[in-house]
Amino acid sequence: MKKQILLLCLALISLGAHAQITVRGKVTSATDNEPLIGATIQIKGSGNGTVTDLDGNYSLNNIAGDDILVFSSIGYETQEIRVANQNTINVVMEEAQELLEELVVIGYGTVRKSDLTSSISTIKGEEITKVTTGNAMDALQGKINGVQVTSGGGPGTTPKVLIRGVTTVNGSDPLYVVDGMPVGTNINFLNSNDIESMEVLKDASAAAIYGTRGSNGVILITTKKGSAGKTLFNFTSSVGFQNIANPNMAKASEYEQVFKARYTNDGRTPVWNSKDNITDAEGTDWWNEVVNKTALVQNYAFSASGGNDKLVYNLSLGYFRNNSQYDVGYWDKINVRLNTEYTFNQYIKMGFDIAPRVESWDNTPNLFSAAMSMDPTTPIFKPEEEWVDNHYNNYARSYNNQEWNPVASLARQNAYSREYGVIVNPYLQLTPLEGLTLRTQFGANAHIRRSDAFTPEFEIDQLEKSTYSNVSREMKEWLDWNWTNTANYMRTFDDKHNLNLMAGFTAERFAEYWVKGARDDTPNNSENLQEVSAGTLNQQATGNTAYSTLLSYIGRVMYNYDGRYYLTASLRTDGSSKFPEGNKYAVFPSVSAAWRLTGEEFMQDQDIFNNLKIRAGWGRVGNQNISNSAYLTLLSSADAVFGRNPSRVTGTTISSVGNNRLKWETVEDYNLGLDMSFLDSRLNVTFDIYQKKSYDMLYRKQNIFAVGYPDWNSQVTMNIGSMKATGWELSFDWNDRITNDFSYNIGLNLSAVKNKAVKLSGDGPVSTGGFNSDQIIRNEDGAEIGRFYGYVADGLFQNLSEVYAHTDEHGTILQPNAQPGDIRFKDLNHDGVLDENDKTYIGNAYPDLMAGLNLGLNYKSFDFNANFYGTFGNDIFNTTKRLYAGTNGSNVYAGTLNKVWHGEGTSNDIPRLTVNDNNLNYTRVSSFYVEDGSYFRCKLLQVGYTLPKNIIPGTNLRISFSAQNPFTITGYSGMDPERPQMGASVIETGIDWIAYPNPRTFLFGIDLKF
Repeated sequence: MKKQILLLCLALISLGAHAQITVRGKVTSATDNEPLIGATIQIKGSGNGTVTDLDGNYSLNNIAGDDILVFSSIGYETQEIRVANQNTINVVMEEAQELLEELVVIGYGTVRKSDLTSSISTIKGEEITKVTTGNAMDALQGKINGVQVTSGGGPGTTPKVLIRGVTTVNGSDPLYVVDGMPVGTNINFLNSNDIESMEVLKDASAAAIYGTRGSNGVILITTKKGSAGKTLFNFTSSVGFQNIANPNMAKASEYEQVFKARYTNDGRTPVWNSKDNITDAEGTDWWNEVVNKTALVQNYAFSASGGNDKLVYNLSLGYFRNNSQYDVGYWDKINVRLNTEYTFNQYIKMGFDIAPRVESWDNTPNLFSAAMSMDPTTPIFKPEEEWVDNHYNNYARSYNNQEWNPVASLARQNAYSREYGVIVNPYLQLTPLEGLTLRTQFGANAHIRRSDAFTPEFEIDQLEKSTYSNVSREMKEWLDWNWTNTANYMRTFDDKHNLNLMAGFTAERFAEYWVKGARDDTPNNSENLQEVSAGTLNQQATGNTAYSTLLSYIGRVMYNYDGRYYLTASLRTDGSSKFPEGNKYAVFPSVSAAWRLTGEEFMQDQDIFNNLKIRAGWGRVGNQNISNSAYLTLLSSADAVFGRNPSRVTGTTISSVGNNRLKWETVEDYNLGLDMSFLDSRLNVTFDIYQKKSYDMLYRKQNIFAVGYPDWNSQVTMNIGSMKATGWELSFDWNDRITNDFSYNIGLNLSAVKNKAVKLSGDGPVSTGGFNSDQIIRNEDGAEIGRFYGYVADGLFQNLSEVYAHTDEHGTILQPNAQPGDIRFKDLNHDGVLDENDKTYIGNAYPDLMAGLNLGLNYKSFDFNANFYGTFGNDIFNTTKRLYAGTNGSNVYAGTLNKVWHGEGTSNDIPRLTVNDNNLNYTRVSSFYVEDGSYFRCKLLQVGYTLPKNIIPGTNLRISFSAQNPFTITGYSGMDPERPQMGASVIETGIDWIAYPNPRTFLFGIDLKF
């Protein structure tokens, strides 16, 4: 009998253990008792799971009585709870004291943050979307140390991104990798709302796994994925307007006074073509006529994510539009993204991601300079009695200068582009053995762009006209694909030896096709005739096809012992079609190590450090950013004229000179880092010092003049240069919760880098930045790049005695053409002559220090965020100071009459008004134009409020108001101290040419989850 009872009990226990039940419950935060939205509940050892809804509730079906549920959420300690036949399990989750267990994406894999040996920074998607922008990199300003982001103001402008300085003249943009697929150096096409996280690989020990494409750093982007559970919907929107500060130009009456004073000061009679004693009311405010006070910005995103234990998905739709400050010019994009993943069983998993998009541009003109320079006494239109049928002819010509009518230029603006693209990224993942993961992924990025442009026929006068209309259409097609195959093996031995191995190969192909057709002289300017076929003259057609390929083999070993000693080594071999036989392949190795001191026994009794880790790394990365045919000497057709009766003959000539000895450009990087945490991990400090140096830099060198082909000014690519960047980074992050209702965080990051040209062409200094037949910037071997080179302005002559006293040692007057009020230039070599030998370095475009400050506050349902960014110690060559001179009849800044020198002691900065400018005040490259470009800008002020859940049951609704770039602290007198740092290249930057400045943006936003 006892035996039968025992067997019955065992059977009941077995039934209880295997009975399928439903488990429900609620997950809340221990800090504020608020429900946790999106917390993951997973059945341990299986793919079955769910996530909590907006009220923190969850439900799981078909649960065995002895299953273990794993509860996890970002920022909280993971908990494991045995079901034990319970139907209701409520969980209170404790906030994690440190995030060292957080996974960080690295090249071709992931690793715990605590196991990092390289310099890698992470930013989450929610930080990125706080800023409304078309390019996610604009949101990184001041948030990641060592990453200098310079924003351009116009719609669709791609920000300039420098990761740890400059080591090459062959482009500075990092490589972007989206979900494991390299997508090039521009992510304008990407919807910021789709981003889950970004990882920035800053040193070569991290980026070397990307070999040839990692010399400027690598940014890994992970897009949002679905998770098992109830479908969650999210709608976000931000709508607002931008505006640009008015530069405050002179009105008609002051312009007349300045114009005439320039002549009378030189004893000449003014050549004045407008009405005398004109009033401001009779003039034209060209800035207000050309530049709108506001420009609309709108951003909308909708997503749905969910799934079950087999299939998870995330579907998103986004629309972004940014109008320009003109009546024409905008950029918009429509993004769709579907990320799916299907788990067949514990061995096989596959995913399919597809992201189609449409982008459109109405080309934004650059008419700020024209609006500032145009004669304000000139009306917009000619008198009506002079009007003709071609309305483009009815605009007025400037009365007193040669500036083209900017309103007329705006009316003629007619250039438009549209691009259709899609990224497809399927993958298959196998786990044949525990710890072994095999993955193959094939990604394709295809896009087609059509660009149409029309220039009408018009004639305002002989100096402002286009004799023929012109119509053109250009079609471009890109098709890039990437096939990546990797094997990862992870194993722990004796609970202390942790091994992570990765090996694989990748194959990539890049193809570009383009064709352009154009004709002149359409029958008229009618919109219906703005087609290439309607042109009647000068038919033109051009086109080309370009290919390049890359084959790579990759491998990495990661080992750590007992969470204390870490070692990582990687190797990548790249073969590129851009190099000749024998030099196609190059090897890029790296090694890094770390020691976590807080894991040592002797550190267990101390209460200062919660984490203390030392990192060191070395690596090499490459650069192949050159023409596909740089090693080939190419032929093309050419015309020549022969005979006593000249006739054109088409022949063949050398079009470019190749170099069959080209090889890879290599960048070698050393990094030493320190990670520290204090005060229960509330304070985290990171410090890094580094050096990057390029070897065999690919440089376009002047061809030997005596060779004479293909022309006297030809260039050939050679491996002859070297550049070096040396810098440091220091960051502080403080996170604290005072009460359940109040928490805050403060982040400060500081960085500095010096960029040196070890060697450039070898032919002497490289000058760039043309200015009045001179050059502003001089780069020379062994010195920092981006420095301004010119004469030193030593104040203004206040009287004739000072002019006569400015002599050499023999009493020779150095500036015999000078008058009181002119600039005194220094004779630096004391030879009694002002010439090229008196030039020196007068400024540096690159900053001495970059700083970012980030603040966050949360009180009950309110939240507040503020971000600041600044650069210090950099100079700007401010060409806009010419607008005090009125040169060639240009308009001037308001108040010029009082600011310029107009008598002894009135000014020691802005020279006198003169039409002759015999002293070359405004035509010399001199320190007169150089200003301190330091600035500290508020990038974001945002306040948000989350409505109580009982107002709209089943939803989570947050509303926000934000201001982007609301104010800037700077002593710079130009329109925008940030914009000049965009530059034409890394060796030509810091010159203010009056480009589109960064606007202020004010937005209202909503974020609805249901």
